[in-house]
Amino acid sequence: MISKQLVFAIMFLAIQVACAQDKPIHKQKHALNVALQTIKNDKQLKNASISFYALDVKTGSVIGQLNPNMSLMPASTQKVVSTASILELYGAKYRFKTQIEYSGYIDTITHTLHGDIYIRGGGDPTLGSVHFYRNNQEKVFKTWTTAIKSLGIKKITGKVIGDAQVYSMDIVPRSWAWEDMGNYYGAGACGLTIIDNLYHLHFRSGASHGDATTITSTYPIIPNLTFDNHVTASNKNQDNAYIFGSPYNYDRFTKGTIPKGRSDFPIKGSIPDPAYYTAFRLSQYLETDSIIILQSPTTIRLLKKEKTYKTEKRKLIYRSKSPSLAQIVKKTNEKSINLFAEHCMTHCGLSLVNNGDNDVAVDAVEQFWANKGMDTDGLHLADGSGLSRDNTITAKQLVFILQYMNRKSKQYKSFYASLPIAGRTGTLRSIGKGTLIEGNLRAKSGSIRKVRAYTGYVKTRSGRTLAFAMNIANYNCSSSAARNKLVALMTAMASLTI
Repeated sequence: MISKQLVFAIMFLAIQVACAQDKPIHKQKHALNVALQTIKNDKQLKNASISFYALDVKTGSVIGQLNPNMSLMPASTQKVVSTASILELYGAKYRFKTQIEYSGYIDTITHTLHGDIYIRGGGDPTLGSVHFYRNNQEKVFKTWTTAIKSLGIKKITGKVIGDAQVYSMDIVPRSWAWEDMGNYYGAGACGLTIIDNLYHLHFRSGASHGDATTITSTYPIIPNLTFDNHVTASNKNQDNAYIFGSPYNYDRFTKGTIPKGRSDFPIKGSIPDPAYYTAFRLSQYLETDSIIILQSPTTIRLLKKEKTYKTEKRKLIYRSKSPSLAQIVKKTNEKSINLFAEHCMTHCGLSLVNNGDNDVAVDAVEQFWANKGMDTDGLHLADGSGLSRDNTITAKQLVFILQYMNRKSKQYKSFYASLPIAGRTGTLRSIGKGTLIEGNLRAKSGSIRKVRAYTGYVKTRSGRTLAFAMNIANYNCSSSAARNKLVALMTAMASLTI
């Protein structure tokens, strides 16, 4: 016969088990919460701001959290916002368009165009891009030249005009740092972007540490570009040289160091005026192909500045189309291309409020997600790429976007495919090799001075798909050490059996 004491003991244990089962997952003692507690108590992070949030995308159950509403700089995890937004607004099959047009009329007897050639930009970030046309970046100019020649034109009384009006002339977000905007990763979104809006600046360095360097050439040649060079040779075998300069300004200042004893050491800078360079280069191609052009190339912006611009009726010669938006978004997130992300964000402004200005676009995108139910308190978007240190976003807001894309978006397949795979592709190629996250976790990484962040999806051992966001700012350790601490969180998520 079972004693009353044993009955009470069994009932007590049953109640305890039931209570444990009813306890929210994020409050249970599992591998992820243990890992979060370890990070919370890490002495190297005693001055850091730490934020983490993870939920089951299917059920919405919170799996783990730590300061999920803390607003922090997202660095390049900002690209998740830009790419998700543009996919939602335009669809994966969308293609940017660039048009070659002419004004005036063509005299078929003298083969003369009495008018101008226009290159009407449509915001395509891929024209001549190394990410799509690595071995033939100037094919676009050859194609345009062939199209113009097909009209029988041998002489142009006007000029080639770059038209970038689809976006604002303020091609660089106003909160970008001075040390960034002259360099290739600080190239802004121009309505007529070309060859990734970058050039290569070639140096020759002295034999000893501290020796002067000499600028030998630029490729391609950017007309009117000048340099005040203060780069020196160094014992360090790395590129620590920077180019300083603002959009539309052709006077550049170079500072920093490059390895000593190099006969040719290239660094990359941003083209001051991509629309003008596009017009200039097409003019060169036309003239090389024996087409006479009587006037110098220019842009709509310059004509307006000179107060000589007049609206003209134009006729279409040729229309270029970009790769699909799905392909562009994949490159953006896999390789963390700032320029592409800036185009994504700015182009969202065209769809939402018919305005191609960065400041207007970021406000419109914030409202776009608010309309979908996001709590946008603490959200401040300043650009599309995450380069601005004015950006702030919470882990909860990033996860909101990830869950929305997974559960409600028709574009989820393209969005998910765009995220780098741990241990395999893109910026996550070296992350988590030989662990549970290799080939399993897809995420966008972010790194800026004293910030390390990741956001994406991972599948647990129990089969749950989790959406997560994590960020550590102002840590007292190396960037690689901060990364490793976050990789430990990723691995803990993947190990969950709940």
